[in-house]
Amino acid sequence: MYNTKMPLTKDELFPFLCNISEQFHIGIGIISLEKSDFPFVYINQAFTALTGYLQDELIGKNFNSLTGIKTSMDHIGELFCSIKKKSPFEKNILHYQKDGSAFWNHVTCQPIKDRDGIASYALVHCKDITEQMLSKMLSKLEHEVYIDLEENGDFKNILQLITEKVEKYYIRDIFCGIHVVNQEQNLEAIASGSLPLSLIKAMNHLEIGGSTTGYNESVVYINDLTIKNNKSSKLIKKYNLNSCWSKPIFTNEKVLLGYFSIYIKGEMQLRQADIDFLKKLSPIVALSMKYVKQKQELKKLAFFDMSTGMPNYNSFYTSLVTWMDEKVTGSLLLIQPNEYSSIVDLYGRKFGDELIGQMVDRFLSIKDLKEEFVYGRFSTSSFMIGVKQSHKDHLTQFIKQILQITAVPFTIAEREIFITLKIGVSHFNEFLTIDESIRRADTALTKSRLQNTPFSYFEMGTDEMIQRELNILNQLQFGIKNKELTVYLQPKINLLTNEIEGFEALARWNSPVLGNVSPAEFIPIAEKSGKINEIDNLILRKVLIFQNHRQTNGLKMIPIAVNISPVHFYSESFINDFLSLVAEYHISPHYIKIEVTESVELFDFVKAKEILLELKKLGYESSIDDFGVGFSSLSYLQQLPFSEIKIDRSFINDIENSDMHAVVQTIVQLADKLRMHVVAEGIETSEQYSILQKIGCKSGQGFYFHKPMPLEEAQNLLDSISEK
Repeated sequence: MYNTKMPLTKDELFPFLCNISEQFHIGIGIISLEKSDFPFVYINQAFTALTGYLQDELIGKNFNSLTGIKTSMDHIGELFCSIKKKSPFEKNILHYQKDGSAFWNHVTCQPIKDRDGIASYALVHCKDITEQMLSKMLSKLEHEVYIDLEENGDFKNILQLITEKVEKYYIRDIFCGIHVVNQEQNLEAIASGSLPLSLIKAMNHLEIGGSTTGYNESVVYINDLTIKNNKSSKLIKKYNLNSCWSKPIFTNEKVLLGYFSIYIKGEMQLRQADIDFLKKLSPIVALSMKYVKQKQELKKLAFFDMSTGMPNYNSFYTSLVTWMDEKVTGSLLLIQPNEYSSIVDLYGRKFGDELIGQMVDRFLSIKDLKEEFVYGRFSTSSFMIGVKQSHKDHLTQFIKQILQITAVPFTIAEREIFITLKIGVSHFNEFLTIDESIRRADTALTKSRLQNTPFSYFEMGTDEMIQRELNILNQLQFGIKNKELTVYLQPKINLLTNEIEGFEALARWNSPVLGNVSPAEFIPIAEKSGKINEIDNLILRKVLIFQNHRQTNGLKMIPIAVNISPVHFYSESFINDFLSLVAEYHISPHYIKIEVTESVELFDFVKAKEILLELKKLGYESSIDDFGVGFSSLSYLQQLPFSEIKIDRSFINDIENSDMHAVVQTIVQLADKLRMHVVAEGIETSEQYSILQKIGCKSGQGFYFHKPMPLEEAQNLLDSISEK
């Protein structure tokens, strides 16, 4: 074990400390603690570099040699008092170099005892911390300015506060002044610290023009006050002013606001530290100089949405209050794009705001709007319109006009994106409070989302519907945990041979509490609550177990298509989730197919293409489900690696209509040219079956052939086919 006791005598200790001091690259001095004035008896080379003094100039002298005009006498007293106590300490004190330059000195003192336990010497470490201290000063100044902005807000008082605080805290002995650019584009002295404001106004200053109007955040202009300003020469001499350093103050938009000026006493060189200080100070001054303008805009900010420029909720609500006071009756429409959350997730909130702004611009550009209305942003994802009461047919037409704004894609993040709207409609009159009318519109919007309809009116039963949604959400968590969800398979039929060529896997849920819950109810709720990934994976796993059982037992196998929610499809975990599960059960890609809805590939074409191409490389085919109900684009389809199109049942239901017959036939023919397999969904009659055969549709599914069936029935069906 090492002996920690100092082995050196007092006489041996001193040369040892001198030698050790020279090993350091920071300023170190040795102080004698035996003399009452605590002189330096040795300083290293780093100490001379820090202070500018030679060794001979400081040895025999003490810390008083480093004090100057702005050194605090209290700090000096505390320093010597701490040395006298012969105890370790750290202090920050404003010291001066030999040339008069001030710096903040972090002094660390450590008394050193000899082997007799007597401390005759102390080692003092000195470090220049000017930059850190100036940063603290600026932070303190900024805090005080913000407080004054909040409590007072007077333009001149705030600028005056800045000049006074800089004079007080800055390490140099200076005066400060601030000039601003007035409406006539002239410089006007508006604040001064200790100097009379009249003197700053009397002195010539930089003129706006030439290089001074260009944007340069680093430049500092220097004026020699001894050469110019004959009219104010007496006052310049009185205050011992030599030069002026002026830092231009710009807005973020590169507009010149004015200058912050430091008036120098005596001879003093501009250092990089001064430039850095002024550069950091300028944003604080700019904030204060802009405050008056901002104060004038506060009223505007109180009534307009900053991100879109449209009226905000406060403005909208105020307009409704005025209408209610005038006994006006009418309707409220709460409008929300379905794709808002997805756009924010993919591209950021800025583009969500951009979508809302574009929607409002399109609404306002509708040429034949006859109704008198007010509007405003209701939330981050929606806006609200209030329209004065008119005939119900006029209101219906008004809603149709709003829905029509989505007919053309929106440009978001340099991509064309189709969106769909949900609208909640309620009424307002003198017998309902505004808050209740707005609540009802919000409730109707929820109903529209639940029923997947473009718009819904508020009905008294809607509240019960929302309670139903909450109950489903609560029970869904138990349903997933307890594996209550099951799989039903619906066969896909070859329309030429009537043979089963595949299955579509469908999720079904029989809750012990709620009973049978339709996928149309629980799937949207799962998507909104973030549970859909778990459901997709649960259904996929059940399908894989089914396929693995048949494969292991050498039974007949046919492909099964698994629906993937758009939310899960675009998530970062989708590919890994899918491939990990399939690998776990060793199922060939030939027996698993992925179905995605049309809106998925049209929402983010680029990302959808990347995902589908990656799956195709691995051998997995993909199908576009519900084709035709969204915003169809065969120009997109020809570039995407889909192998199958499933025509939505709404087309098949009306296929006996000549117009719809033509549409379906066109889809079948174009898809055939794109080398895509076509499946007709929802075939329920022999007439539909016959028409589809004649137009060349090769596959279909629907109640005409088979209803969705539990896995056991599908198992038996396949086994019976094998026997035949």
